[in-house]
Amino acid sequence: MSTQPVEPYGDPDALIPQPAMTREALREAVRHIRPLNLAQYDRELGEAFDQAVRTESIGWMRTFLIKWAVFVAIERQPARAAALRAAERTTGDPESSDQQVLEAQSEIARILDAAEKEIGLG
Repeated sequence: MSTQPVEPYGDPDALIPQPAMTREALREAVRHIRPLNLAQYDRELGEAFDQAVRTESIGWMRTFLIKWAVFVAIERQPARAAALRAAERTTGDPESSDQQVLEAQSEIARILDAAEKEIGLG
């Protein structure tokens, strides 16, 4: 009997451990696992900061950190990231049946739920 937890995308070969939910740790994680997304990360960080200052609300920064922590939680596990991309392709494919789209949407929800739990939400 295995002592490892049963998780559909629990990859013991994750590219990196889940980082702390700080802008520096998440930026380093994005740099490591998806460097092409680094410019988007930096742009969105600046936008979130500007909105936080403009509205006098830290909610913008919290939303930014959650979004990118979920992104890292998914992308650091290649099987989970591949499953998400496959499900997204299915939902966008006009040849997909209604049943296939529903199953893909359920898969996306499961993946996002697992990632949110991994970062301490839900």
